[in-house]
Amino acid sequence: MNNEPRPVDIRPTKLRQAFRWTVQTLALFAVWFAFSGHTEIEFLIMGAVAAVIGTALTHWLFAGGQEARFRHKPYPPSWFVPAMFRSILYAPWLLWQIALSNLHVAYLVLHPRLPVEPTLVEFETSLRSETAQVLLAQSITLTPGTVTVDVSNGMFMVHCLSAKSRQGMEEGSLQRKAAGIFAEEAPYSVQLTDVVAVEQVLP
Repeated sequence: MNNEPRPVDIRPTKLRQAFRWTVQTLALFAVWFAFSGHTEIEFLIMGAVAAVIGTALTHWLFAGGQEARFRHKPYPPSWFVPAMFRSILYAPWLLWQIALSNLHVAYLVLHPRLPVEPTLVEFETSLRSETAQVLLAQSITLTPGTVTVDVSNGMFMVHCLSAKSRQGMEEGSLQRKAAGIFAEEAPYSVQLTDVVAVEQVLP
């Protein structure tokens, strides 16, 4: 006898799904009309068709179950206000890190011995959502001395210009800050693995 609990179907009812489709389509059409300003019938038809296609594409992308679709549902509206506040706090912190890294890179360039130690490393991020991973990848690239080479299934490949740049990656401050915006948790250190073989880079 199988005593395992049956999965609960959390999919919206047909009526609720139809309501969402209608609201999203009307919202997209309103945005299109506000930017276009055309009232001719042919333009209105084109706008309506574009709104329907946009809504259908959005529902398909976030439905899950296929490789081309995103793995996570969109965040609820109640998430955006605190996330925006945390993003406002994140921006000046990131700018400060960029300024510090600029000074470090300038020191490397102006030093007579040019003490660079370029390395290619990879690590697995603890961030679950694609949006958080994109933010982390962009933040790494924006910070002088580090460049995100590839991101695939939560695995990051990063080029570090110097030992200090590598140390900054190991400390994981960027990952923790990015995780904080999306109310996720991240470890206080990142385990880096050196990329030493061509097979690790090429698919």
